[in-house]
Amino acid sequence: MADGSRPPLWIAGAGAVGLYLAARLDAVADVTLVARGDRAQKLREHGITVSGRETAHARVRIAALEERPRVPEDVTVLLCTKAPQLLELVRSLDRSPDSALGLCQNGLGVAALAATETGDAPLVRVACWFGAAQLGPTEVNLAGMFQLELAADEPAAQRATNELDALLRAAGLPVSRAPSIAACEWRKSLWNLAVSGPCALLDRRNGAVLDDPDLQSLARALIAEAVAVAAADGVILEPDRAGTAAETVFASTEKTRSNYNAMVHDLRRGAPTEMPWLNAEVARRAAQYGLAAPHNATIAQLIRAAERARAIERGA
Repeated sequence: MADGSRPPLWIAGAGAVGLYLAARLDAVADVTLVARGDRAQKLREHGITVSGRETAHARVRIAALEERPRVPEDVTVLLCTKAPQLLELVRSLDRSPDSALGLCQNGLGVAALAATETGDAPLVRVACWFGAAQLGPTEVNLAGMFQLELAADEPAAQRATNELDALLRAAGLPVSRAPSIAACEWRKSLWNLAVSGPCALLDRRNGAVLDDPDLQSLARALIAEAVAVAAADGVILEPDRAGTAAETVFASTEKTRSNYNAMVHDLRRGAPTEMPWLNAEVARRAAQYGLAAPHNATIAQLIRAAERARAIERGA
């Protein structure tokens, strides 16, 4: 509900991440959630329900994307759609060129992708290290919370980053800061590189990477390749000792072991996956630097093949 004592915040995208953040931040911000079609009407009628590790019910202002809602000036917008839909979402919002945009997508190169459409808008990278699954148009289940990590490269984006940091902390969420957008993207992508593709191909829960020796070995190989490519990118992911990156990934996985990750759901319903910004991007950058990333390249090929198979099954 509108409250002049709370700062305004817009969240565009009513998937699992958008619903959870809208419900959680409603306590400290005047939230407007942008949703599509029938989902917008259902959210107006029923509000947002959070279940699992947290339980909550929240009613926030809902704006229908089809009505091209006008974002007020100097208001940060968290973009919570997935990477394949990011540019379409940016084009659909009627916003001030100066409105800061928080990019909550998984993947490498997401900020560079957004910059092709956002002009001079301040960009804040938001890495969401938590497990959330959408149970219906208005309900999200939280399996576990690890942290949110923020990063910005341009001075113009630092103010928005600081304000968002304060807002997230006021809501009781664990927040960290990365030194750069590149570091933020690499740090969060490690989890998706190691877990999303293998589990999606086998239609398994996240915990399979912890419990199956072969999957855990594969995850370690995927991480090792990514660490080498990140270093070539100027991002050091293991500054202290060998194994740090894998241990961080596995610790995060333990908190969401019962979840099916987003790529599993994408393959099940025949939707485009985030693979072009994950293992496929690691393989592309590896080739660019003269490095080898055969495990990442293979996972990318297998996911592409699985996407084509699902399309054939659906008669596309």
